[in-house]
Amino acid sequence: MTIKTKGLLTVLFAYALAIGLGIVSIFVISIDEILIHFFSESIQYYLGVWNDLMILEILIADVVATCVIYGFSVVYKNSSFYDPYWSVIPPFILFFCIWSYGYPITLPVIALTTATIFWSIRLTLNWMKTWEGLHHEDWRYIDMRNRMGKQFQLLGNFGGIHMYPTLQVFFCCVPMYFIVQESYMVVNFPQWEGNIILPLIGFAISMIGILFEIIADQQLHDFRMKHPTEKKVIQTGLWNYSRHPNYYGEILFWWGIYLMGFLQSPWWLLFAPITMTILFIGASIPWIEMKILRTRPEYREYQKKVHILFPEITILKRLFGRYRKLFQI
Repeated sequence: MTIKTKGLLTVLFAYALAIGLGIVSIFVISIDEILIHFFSESIQYYLGVWNDLMILEILIADVVATCVIYGFSVVYKNSSFYDPYWSVIPPFILFFCIWSYGYPITLPVIALTTATIFWSIRLTLNWMKTWEGLHHEDWRYIDMRNRMGKQFQLLGNFGGIHMYPTLQVFFCCVPMYFIVQESYMVVNFPQWEGNIILPLIGFAISMIGILFEIIADQQLHDFRMKHPTEKKVIQTGLWNYSRHPNYYGEILFWWGIYLMGFLQSPWWLLFAPITMTILFIGASIPWIEMKILRTRPEYREYQKKVHILFPEITILKRLFGRYRKLFQI
């Protein structure tokens, strides 16, 4: 058995245990009793506006599963145990909603399920492809550990690496609940008119996002294979229009999920894809670019020519620059 295979089996066991305990928590923890004992009647109303308090049940299960993975990260002294969590858990959230509502099969649910599974499998397989084993830890976690010192374990590891991404992804998954709920109404109440146009538009956006990720990751892989020892900056393909087209695709995916459930979701869910976008622009990307600049000074010129995320902005800038030159001539 190779080191990588052993590591993957360990991670598989950790996630099976985490998901199992998360599911158990749904049936063991009484949300009603928690609301009665710890919250006022007005807060109970706002927390309990959803049928069967399903969203809160899923949230607690998600937090329980995250704590289990955190435990493995501490035991093995490797925070990369959490890396596949981002792509593994959303399908389980969706399947639980579908199961709870009696499998309401409609076009929006089929579209949502297709996009979610496709996205999850692709991202998880990409992680498995690049992960080296239990001895390998993401450089960002190592950097965070070195910078935070004693505060790393609680604030950095538990709060920043594990819990915050869990809450962010859960927030972005909440529209799935409303899509399934709407489908339940359509299936069981013939007079209920569902909307399929916006879900299909959202589905198309999500699939475009996934394709962006596939193409961008493959182009980056091919570039690294072509320049295995050289520290060069990729500026071809999608990378000629966005400095991080893979992240752009990820953001598109979550905006698509939101649009699928836009008509059924409360207004405040708009902040789900917005905060996801802010996470990439304000934290993930700057962190990566600081590292790149330490080893590739020529990256600064690339930054001037290509937008940090949106290829549309790069294209518009170049078109505007051409028209301005023509006007000057």
